[in-house]
Amino acid sequence: MQEFRAFTVDHQSLVTSLQTLCGVSPAMPQNIVDLDTNQIHLKTVKAIWDTGAEVSSISTRLAEDMSLVSLGKAYNCTAAGMVEVNIYAVNILLPNGVNFAMVPVTGNDLGDVDMLIGMDIISQGDFSVTNADGKTTFSFRIPSMVRIDYVNNYLG
Repeated sequence: MQEFRAFTVDHQSLVTSLQTLCGVSPAMPQNIVDLDTNQIHLKTVKAIWDTGAEVSSISTRLAEDMSLVSLGKAYNCTAAGMVEVNIYAVNILLPNGVNFAMVPVTGNDLGDVDMLIGMDIISQGDFSVTNADGKTTFSFRIPSMVRIDYVNNYLG
């Protein structure tokens, strides 16, 4: 069984975009949970969490800056239409030791962010957003531990 890892981000107001800092490194086939980040080419970037994206993406400028080698091409459906993109393999280091090794990501123009966390990552754990008292709280944990059902667990 995978070790429990989680993080929570609290905001003092309602937010319209879920963001975290994220470490990105070239893919390595080792366990990165306890990885010495001084030994890898790690970039810390702003990441947006997007439940509408099937796969995670990095910006083309980050891929170039990290000298990542394309593993091939794919087609991505974006707001601008269907575009051909490069595929890269990276390690993704999220807050509090929530890490993923050897993740295939697409290279895209992401505007002012360098990482988009998609459903390929989100679906591996429990993802929660609450807005109680006008303050957004965003939490993520791996592995999934319980089924959350607001209808039967909280209203019944």
